[in-house]
Amino acid sequence: MKKSKIIAIAVVLLLVVTAAFARQKGKDCHKKGGEVVGQYRTLEMLKVLDLTEGESEDVLPIIAEIGKNRETFHFERNQTINEIEFAIKQEETSNLKELSDKLLELQKNFDKERVKLFKKLRSNLSEEQFAKFIIFNRSFGSRLHEKMSKMKKERCDE
Repeated sequence: MKKSKIIAIAVVLLLVVTAAFARQKGKDCHKKGGEVVGQYRTLEMLKVLDLTEGESEDVLPIIAEIGKNRETFHFERNQTINEIEFAIKQEETSNLKELSDKLLELQKNFDKERVKLFKKLRSNLSEEQFAKFIIFNRSFGSRLHEKMSKMKKERCDE
């Protein structure tokens, strides 16, 4: 009963954000789309992990922290790669080693923090739930891409 209540709340939140996203225009549109995908991802993950209400309260903040860590890493990595690209275009290659070292350090720190967060999550889940989380992470992006491709094709076929 409690699990269905959590899923119902997540669905309502997803619908509210989706409605807001549908009306949103301009620069914030991409950001809102990412939020919708993130909420959809969390909803799907809750279904797969089959968590109790108490487990959800313990696990959701950790999952959110994992997502925030990933977003921050990708943002910082893209900024650094942009700096490298700009330096090459401007033929200012004197700081390429420094920028490359920065990129490698970002990756190292991301991996270290990710492992720490995964261990924290694992301590709050059963081994089966953690295994399902790992499998879900691998397959979610592929399944989302397939669904979006189908939606695009259906929209184009109309």
